[in-house]
Amino acid sequence: MRVAVTGATGLVGHHVVAAALAAGHDVVAVTRLGRRLPDRLRSLGPVATVAAELTDPTALARALDGVDAVVHTAAVYSYQSATRELTDVNVTGTRNVLEAAAAAGATRAVVTSSAVTCGSSLQPQSRTESDHLGSEPAPAYYTSKVLQEREALDVAARTGIHVVLALPTVVLGGPFDHLGPSNAIVLRYLLDPSRSTFPGGCNVVDARDVGAGHVTLLERGEPGERYLLGGDDLPWRTLHGLVGELAGVGQPLAEVPAGVAWLAAAAAEGWARVTSTTPLSTREEATTVGRHYWYSSGRAHALGYAARPARETVASSLAWLAISPDLPRAVREALRLGPEVRAARRLQPRPLVDEVSPRPRPRRPARSRPRPSPR
Repeated sequence: MRVAVTGATGLVGHHVVAAALAAGHDVVAVTRLGRRLPDRLRSLGPVATVAAELTDPTALARALDGVDAVVHTAAVYSYQSATRELTDVNVTGTRNVLEAAAAAGATRAVVTSSAVTCGSSLQPQSRTESDHLGSEPAPAYYTSKVLQEREALDVAARTGIHVVLALPTVVLGGPFDHLGPSNAIVLRYLLDPSRSTFPGGCNVVDARDVGAGHVTLLERGEPGERYLLGGDDLPWRTLHGLVGELAGVGQPLAEVPAGVAWLAAAAAEGWARVTSTTPLSTREEATTVGRHYWYSSGRAHALGYAARPARETVASSLAWLAISPDLPRAVREALRLGPEVRAARRLQPRPLVDEVSPRPRPRRPARSRPRPSPR
């Protein structure tokens, strides 16, 4: 199949491209205007590139001309974006892509939603695709993904294109150009000198498995169905313990209640405003602390989907964060990375010089030979 991948330069999109190429598909990467295809994507194999904004239906129609299917991974994943931006990209953008795909003659589409549309639980129990977001705390990002799913199925009903919904859980790993909220979970623990943890938990999955899962759904998913793409359910204490062990920074010491997490997030937002930086946590995200975002991927497993253990997933996240500019040098030098982290990424050869041209050494002045003293 000739498959167009929107959001190809993102974390999930990168691995969808890799998995699609490995499965023998022809891939067209749909990027934003002015966005050059990174070398990391070019190195995967022959990838055609077209540029189009999600808000431009005419450009999308040209970009998708001649494709058989679309994997739509492009989205705004943020806990601080305005509701308008989330709606324009995640909801209206999805409608534009699917309508353009149908008009171009594509017959199938996989749309990347999120496991959060299945809601969460106060008790440690896994939810399935039959569950939905209820009256629990729901950041604007969660609401946008619920609306995205509805919009996608509505376009499918109107146009006849076969739409399958992919619902990843907390996606960890790399490569990434910009730190996303999922890998930020791991980074926050590395930066926290108090080694705090929280009640509740989440489900973590490796980005490589999510990419392969999208291709599985593209080839075998049932139109109109939702498929959770997750890995292991972990209490926050267990997840933070894995990070501490693999990074050599120590185990969690104290479990702080949701209210304290909210205050810490408020302080992080305040500091970000002062320093004109992006906060690692927000009060909106902190409202989810104390709940279990645990999910079962049984429906996807029945199609052949598989996910690696959480330990390997966390090691992959640490391997990429360890060389990320988001990790301060002082913290990086204090890490004692375990062998699993070092094995998670293939080493790349680099010239043995600094990225900045070394300064020439000053030449020492010639030393004159001492004259013999007169006797």
